[in-house]
Amino acid sequence: MEPIIMTIAMVALLAAIVLLWKLSGDNSDLKRRIAELEKDNAVLQNSLDASQKAAALSEEMHRKSVDEIRRINEQYLAEANVRHHKDMETMKEQFKAAAAEISSANSKEFREQSAARISDMLAPVKERFAELDRTMKETHTASVKYNSELSASIRLVMDQSRQVGEEARNLADALSGRSKVQGDFGEMLLKDILKNAGLREGEHFVSQGVITDENGHEVRSESGAAMIPDVLINYPDDTVVVVDSKVSLTAFSKYMVSSSAADRGRYAREHVESVRRHVDELKSKDYASYIPDGKRKVDYNIMFIPVEGAFRLMLEEAPLLWQTAKDNNVLIVSQMTLVIVLNMIQMSWKQAAQEANIEQVYKTASELMGQLQGWMSAFVAVGDNLDRTVKSYVESKSKLIDSQQSVVKKIEKLESLGLSPKRSRGKVRISARKSGPESVIPKELQVKS
Repeated sequence: MEPIIMTIAMVALLAAIVLLWKLSGDNSDLKRRIAELEKDNAVLQNSLDASQKAAALSEEMHRKSVDEIRRINEQYLAEANVRHHKDMETMKEQFKAAAAEISSANSKEFREQSAARISDMLAPVKERFAELDRTMKETHTASVKYNSELSASIRLVMDQSRQVGEEARNLADALSGRSKVQGDFGEMLLKDILKNAGLREGEHFVSQGVITDENGHEVRSESGAAMIPDVLINYPDDTVVVVDSKVSLTAFSKYMVSSSAADRGRYAREHVESVRRHVDELKSKDYASYIPDGKRKVDYNIMFIPVEGAFRLMLEEAPLLWQTAKDNNVLIVSQMTLVIVLNMIQMSWKQAAQEANIEQVYKTASELMGQLQGWMSAFVAVGDNLDRTVKSYVESKSKLIDSQQSVVKKIEKLESLGLSPKRSRGKVRISARKSGPESVIPKELQVKS
């Protein structure tokens, strides 16, 4: 009996030892799991802090851009208003001078007779000036409306930017590791943004257009490759801006799906290096330097990063890279900043169209004033000729009637002797008679007795 009890006690002791060993192992796993969760929580907290920091930086850039746009627009409106008033005063002075010159060449009687006709001739000029005034008011109204639309567009972009994080993650899943798809996606998104900004393809911008010289020949780089930027944007003054959208997003997509802090840090650095390499590539291509003569060109190329999150990650990891790229004539932009730039370009096209309309009104008014001045000069010349004709008529009439040896008096003398142009010599009656209804002398030229 005693050996059995001893055996049972040993088995119980063994079971207790095994149970204690298992509990000790489970506790170690629990501690390790808690440590991993705390580490993941720290990574998530760091990501949240970084996103908040990038969002603050993006909002600051947006605020500065809006202030600059407002300042440029106010300055343009002020200058346009000054030019309008100056041109109006100049035209008024010119018209006053022309009217004074015409008035000084006419007599009081002539001015009174032609006042109604001149008023009729001036009616189209008044209509032209009224049309010019309406155009200027419409220009101002359009500018105010456009400013409101621009502010609304900027607010919309800010609202949409709050959803960029989730969109960037989805895009990263779709674009991971496929450079061709990335390039096509960037070009497609760029064209959509251009069209949504009101720019028309073929007129305001050209996609995948080959840069040619003034003779229409393809321009090639030093390596012999054709120069084909993603987009060429045209300004109204023939300025051309080059936009590229082929930056790689492979490292950024890996960064977005990675859960390890070490991996995320490595992919973030790879993303920055990818952006830096593309900046160097655009610097070496230098599309802007190949814009042909006859076109105005800016000194920089625009590098478009189609995903807002990728742009923010670059700013967070390498705050000086944007300025370094700018110093190398490469301007890095995101969707938000590109929309602001495009709205400024669209505004310049609208202002150019309005200025063209105003210029046409000025031209038509000037032509009308020139025609009016020519007509008035001819009208004055006709009056002068009429005055000279009347003067000559009066002088001739005086010579014909008033002198003692005038022709009229001699005819009257012959008629008083009975001579008539219808009678022959044999039928002349020598009888005195005065000129009367049968006289050859017109009634208006007969000498009053």
